[in-house]
Amino acid sequence: MTGYNTGIKRCTLLSVLITALSFITGCLHLSTASAPAVQDPCKEVKALAEKATHFAKQVPYTSALAAITRAATDKKEHAVSFGCMSNDSVIYSTVSNGAVNTATVPVIAHRFADLHNHPEDRPPSSGDFYHFIDQAKANNGQYQKFIVLPNGTQYALVLVDATAAEAFNIRFPRVRGIRNTLDQMQYQPTFPKALVEEINQLKGWHGATEETAMALILQKYNTGVALLKKDADGNFRKVYTMEKEKGGARTYTTYTCSD
Repeated sequence: MTGYNTGIKRCTLLSVLITALSFITGCLHLSTASAPAVQDPCKEVKALAEKATHFAKQVPYTSALAAITRAATDKKEHAVSFGCMSNDSVIYSTVSNGAVNTATVPVIAHRFADLHNHPEDRPPSSGDFYHFIDQAKANNGQYQKFIVLPNGTQYALVLVDATAAEAFNIRFPRVRGIRNTLDQMQYQPTFPKALVEEINQLKGWHGATEETAMALILQKYNTGVALLKKDADGNFRKVYTMEKEKGGARTYTTYTCSD
């Protein structure tokens, strides 16, 4: 998502669809403790990826995904929020209708995840990242953000280390996005100038894709946040970037974690 409408609409009882589904492990009950340092870039995210995979195969998610896919034919962003009730059943909001680069993330009781589309085939943005940190902090780490692209690619942002995420948020505070006063729309916050320039250099000088650049920024600066991508088998797996240097030239390659 590349922006957020500040005029958030609250869901009413009529605008919330309630499912009878219950998760065996609950509604994404994640640990809020800081993750221990590990050498394996995949090991620390394995359980979180499994949670994302499990949830994305359930009726609330697949129904919301279908609704957003239908709405996205207008080439604009749309979003759905998911809430967890006391009996571990999942509720989800109606689809919010946004603009080309922004959409309202609906308010819903006990929200633990949201899903939105990007009108272009672009991975999670800086706005998605900062909004995710805010929501994860507000929900004691129990939050996941899902993004679907026109080509069917699905991403997720998950919290690996709450302390690291908070430290990054302080060290690299967001830059406020522009505001469209005519449409009353507040566009996404961006990374600070230094990080924006680094991302542009990665793409312009080294031929990195946006996915490669985002994954590198997340790991290089110890953001405490991991980028997941859904594979052909329907499993979310961490995306990470490796840097190689040969003959003074740097190359960046993106990999996904295996089992």
